[in-house]
Amino acid sequence: MAFRKRSFHERLWEVIPGLMFWGTLFFALFFSANHPVWVSVFIILFDLYWLFKAINGATHLISAYRRYKFFITLDWLSIVERLSDFKEYLKYLEQQVINAKSGRAKTYFSEETIRINKLLEIGREGGSFKDYYHVVLYPFVDEGPEILETSLSSLAGVTFPKERIIVVLATEERAGEQAAKTAAITKAKFGDKFFKFFVTVHPDGLAGEIKGKSANASWAVKSIMPELEKLGIGIDQVLISNFDSDTMVHPQYFSRVMYEFLTSEKPYRSSYQPIAVYNNNIWDSPSFIRVVSVSNTFWQFIESSRPNRLRTFSSHTMTLRALVDVGFWRKDLINEDGYIFWQCYLHYDGDYQAVPLLISISLDTCLADTYKQTLINQYKQKRRWAYNVEYYPTLMPALIKSKAPLWDRVYKIFQYVEGNYNWATASIVISALGWLPLFLGGDKFGQTVVASNLPFMTRIIMTLATAFLIFSIYINMYLLPPRPAKYTRWRTISMYLQWIFVPIISVFFGSLPAVESQTRLMLGQYMEFWVTPKVRKEGDIVPDSATANLS
Repeated sequence: MAFRKRSFHERLWEVIPGLMFWGTLFFALFFSANHPVWVSVFIILFDLYWLFKAINGATHLISAYRRYKFFITLDWLSIVERLSDFKEYLKYLEQQVINAKSGRAKTYFSEETIRINKLLEIGREGGSFKDYYHVVLYPFVDEGPEILETSLSSLAGVTFPKERIIVVLATEERAGEQAAKTAAITKAKFGDKFFKFFVTVHPDGLAGEIKGKSANASWAVKSIMPELEKLGIGIDQVLISNFDSDTMVHPQYFSRVMYEFLTSEKPYRSSYQPIAVYNNNIWDSPSFIRVVSVSNTFWQFIESSRPNRLRTFSSHTMTLRALVDVGFWRKDLINEDGYIFWQCYLHYDGDYQAVPLLISISLDTCLADTYKQTLINQYKQKRRWAYNVEYYPTLMPALIKSKAPLWDRVYKIFQYVEGNYNWATASIVISALGWLPLFLGGDKFGQTVVASNLPFMTRIIMTLATAFLIFSIYINMYLLPPRPAKYTRWRTISMYLQWIFVPIISVFFGSLPAVESQTRLMLGQYMEFWVTPKVRKEGDIVPDSATANLS
């Protein structure tokens, strides 16, 4: 694949993330040999920093989990139907506060009462979900019909009226007859279950495009816009859900989206982010893969509890108005799902947010025909995600020049830089570099108080941080779908034991993929889009089983 030529300034930005990692490694080696005390102090401070991050993360995980458990008990469609008149809805909220049986319920309904009153103060009187349509987009390449069947079955099972849902299967010309056949089979089975069902074909080799999801998705939405116009559906009436092909939605997903949309102060300046739970085939996945998948889910729980940090990721929903305003998804990026947030944030001068839905979607874990290939696929998937450092040359200068509030820009720059740096560095520093001063510092350092206490202090700090895994294990077991009959109780026991692999997994499926991505970008060895293969074992899942414990 031919990549576009980078300018000198772009190359400077591309070098930064890799240089930060390799610079850290070099200085750790150099100072461990020449100034071991300095490195020891740095390592202790770094470990303390991660202890505080673990405490903070566990707090937000618990908070988001409790809110999630409450949200899935609510009948969101029934609530959305009340939003046509905010004054009447306020009466409902006030009654719910009085009747609340838990502190969580009372707090939530009280908060919503305040929010609705603010909307009334600015002249909003209500809105009907019947004025809007959901376009659900499934870009795919070579996935089989069994993958799309489970996704469309879950979509057909949502509580939201199907006459307000439009499905788009976005195929690739380069995938040939097999993709066309898969689309035809899927449309024949599900075409009459929704308001409209479109199949688009993205041409291969268009100028300025890489072979990736973003180009296909942009082509698909542009292709159906004339059809929407013929149906009398305006741009402002459409919400776009850009889903991976294996996305199984919670039955109340679209009702929950509509609630946030209709009660948002600026609904067209918002994306709506669910929590991705990797449950579709989790019982069939190896223990290493399960830990990686669950960790991804926990990260999204944590971020959903901190809306100021939340960004779009994987499958999510946004308005067609915002998508058109920013010129659709970038067609030359690997990770379009995250960058679309930044496109909107920059276009609207910082007046854009990702709204946490705290409702789930379910995706596949990495799974292949062999154990070895499964591990390889998981590594490649994490490497692709870590390649979000590709944003550096466009995002960093744009944030610096943006008219968004200064403090917000500074915070977002720090969050982006710190996140990618820690992704590559943290696990390696914690697990390996902490011993360097002892090995390289020489006999003189070995006789110091710092040297004798460094292993002890590091071990104590990391033990305290690891203790917070207890919360993770509990939440993981709650989120699991029912154990398939083909597995014994030993499989359940292994779900507890798998967490002993966290230190190894954090290096091999956390830091190392990020190091490779950052190093590739630094050297100008650009990555191509890699589609994660979707594999299901016979009898793996049936529609809705992946969300059985999520509803």
